[in-house]
Amino acid sequence: MRPQERHSTIIARLAEKGMVDVSELEEIIGVSGATIRRDLVLLEEQHVLTRTHGGAVTTNFAYELPLKYKESRQRTEKDLIALEAATLVSENMHIGLSGGTTLTRIARAFAPGCALTVVTNSLSIASELAQWPQHTLIVTGGLVRARSYEMVGPIAEHTIQEFGLDLCIIGADGVSAAGVTTYDHAEAVTNRALVEIADMCVVAVDHTKLDERTFATICGLDSVDLLLTTAQPPPNLADSLASNAVKVQVAYGGTADQAE
Repeated sequence: MRPQERHSTIIARLAEKGMVDVSELEEIIGVSGATIRRDLVLLEEQHVLTRTHGGAVTTNFAYELPLKYKESRQRTEKDLIALEAATLVSENMHIGLSGGTTLTRIARAFAPGCALTVVTNSLSIASELAQWPQHTLIVTGGLVRARSYEMVGPIAEHTIQEFGLDLCIIGADGVSAAGVTTYDHAEAVTNRALVEIADMCVVAVDHTKLDERTFATICGLDSVDLLLTTAQPPPNLADSLASNAVKVQVAYGGTADQAE
């Protein structure tokens, strides 16, 4: 297992349990205790966790994986979502993209296709699309969140409000009956600005985000037109989606099943 994958596993366990110990991680990851301890030292230097005798505990920020560790999670699912998202766009559409690893894959799927005007607050997406001259790329500016490479705050929001979009696609850390949520309030407010100026709103998340609620609300389900994901929502969430007229499109191994 590569170092980044080990680090992602460690942080995911911390997010789930609030603490880990070296012996447990040895069994899960299959490397020596010395390797695990070096990983914990590195992650502590990045302010992701706090080491303890024999293990580590969460810091105030450990529940939100930094972007570079999210990249290795649910890769296949994110690629399936990206392929489905690419079918939603057509020549000369004006679209908005929020940030995150799933949305970066979506941008990568868009890149060689038809000419689009894209508004984004994501540095990762900007770097993907800037290489393709057929696209008109508008980057918001704003305060950069180091954990997500997204630009947030009044500058980003003001820029977004200058436009009108045919479609926005946003990522999230949770989709529940309470709405579409993320960990950071400023990021939620900036993403909400994309939702408010778009004729159609698509939420793109893998199955692990379904029926999860995190700290900050981006929007209610009544603002969402389509949920693009990789598993059928659990019954309680499915009922909430249906009552808000949210369509659900599920990608299965390169094909899609669509339900109201």
